[in-house]
Amino acid sequence: MRHAVPASANHYAHAFSGSKFANAAATPAPEVETHSLCKLIPHAKFFSGTDVCFDSIASDVKSAMPGQLVVYRIGQDDPTELIADAMARGASGILTEQILPCPLPQCVVGDVNVAMADVQSQLLDRPDRKLLTVGVFGSAGKTTTSLLVSHLLRAIGLRTSYQTDLGASDGIVQASPAEGVATAAPLVTWLSEACDAGAKSAVIELSEEAAKSGHYDSIEFDLLLVTGSTVPDDDFGPSGLESVLDRVTSAGVVIASADQPRVVRTVQDHGCRMLTYGVRAAADISAKLIDQECGMSTLMMTHETVTAAMETPLCGAAMASNIAAAATVGLLLNQPLQEVVEHLGQLRSVPGRMQVLSSFDQADVIVDAARTPEQVASTLRSARAMKQPGGRLWCIMAIDPANDPTHLAILGGHAERFANMPIVTCVTQAKDHFLQASHAVLDGVKKCALMRLVADQKRAIEWALAESSSQDTIVIVGGIPSRNAQQQRSQIDELTVWVESAREKAEKNKPRQSAACENEPKILSIFGD
Repeated sequence: MRHAVPASANHYAHAFSGSKFANAAATPAPEVETHSLCKLIPHAKFFSGTDVCFDSIASDVKSAMPGQLVVYRIGQDDPTELIADAMARGASGILTEQILPCPLPQCVVGDVNVAMADVQSQLLDRPDRKLLTVGVFGSAGKTTTSLLVSHLLRAIGLRTSYQTDLGASDGIVQASPAEGVATAAPLVTWLSEACDAGAKSAVIELSEEAAKSGHYDSIEFDLLLVTGSTVPDDDFGPSGLESVLDRVTSAGVVIASADQPRVVRTVQDHGCRMLTYGVRAAADISAKLIDQECGMSTLMMTHETVTAAMETPLCGAAMASNIAAAATVGLLLNQPLQEVVEHLGQLRSVPGRMQVLSSFDQADVIVDAARTPEQVASTLRSARAMKQPGGRLWCIMAIDPANDPTHLAILGGHAERFANMPIVTCVTQAKDHFLQASHAVLDGVKKCALMRLVADQKRAIEWALAESSSQDTIVIVGGIPSRNAQQQRSQIDELTVWVESAREKAEKNKPRQSAACENEPKILSIFGD
């Protein structure tokens, strides 16, 4: 049975030409509007007064103006300096998590980041309610799904803003910021800016940590997509999934994977309206992988009695699942299935997400930012299905020595299980700790002689391309930082350059190769250049 769906995208996406603050700036008001923290945060405690009245929030105490609210963050600000500067500059009060020895009025809250997000949301007149707000949450596939949904929404005529690990856009300008994906107050501010830019929808990649910390409590989601396995086996208190489910509007819809029954049960227990997608299990929207060769996948997408074929360079079962999740959004917005799959097929590549670097006479290379054991296993499983008959699967796995030894051992087991030629390496900054970390990797391996240890990631790529055949497939996983989009894109671009350089080098050295393993690096020289 088909679930009830929202009437249309226009039901959520209201035209918004500019915020009240932009209009106020254009036409100065005769009096400055004053805000009350007692009204904005009714459950807060106050010290040195019964309220804090302010006209705006200071971005920094050093630049505070008379009448502004100052925020004290434990561990970031020096309390003595902050008090002195706040008093000297005429601040109206302080928002803090602890009482400060200061005569200024203070509003004491449990978490200033959560409180600031709530205050900003009210001051900016709930920007999340002026957009079709889409959240994407899960353990794997969030970035790809977010970009697929953003691409689809733009294709059907909605100006779309997005925040993902790989970059952000306010609906007009795309950027790879040096900061991570915005949460709490910065996310609310970004939503307001997206409204000012004329966006009608916003797609936000959500994190487990921010969800459990309450950093999305000031936002409501019209649609919530859940990817991967997101229900922990052992956890105290509400999980991240349960926290974001609480932020779905009463008319909102959750899009969950039928291949993850625990996720489906959690959504059902919350009483949310739900549509399912799947690759293996029966679902409202299903994607069946028909063929996969030459870097292209053929999918059969089915909804009720309607079926549509789709060709896409986004290969693998995990990608098929992400595409099915994005297609569900299109159907909820009353778009025909055939048009939805046509739009999704136009997205040719996602940097660092099963990114295929093809070559006619050399091995294909797949670059993937997989970090967790679940992500690495999914990537290698998909790559093994993609390789040519008779070809070998190479895995160049860059490990992080800071990871837990058990985590590293599981990664080693996955590399041995799925790859014919597993190579363990690391990024340049971690070379000093590579030997110790590689021992932890080998603890999860049954046939240690199968593993190759090459500390230098660039050299590992060069050797694999020199020794592989044109029927082989080389997967490069790990080694891509997750701190911000700028670093991710920079590292992905560097890996791409290394691959092309290694291909040119292998091509030049072909006539001079006299033995199959002449250039094979030895374990005793893993710290060589």
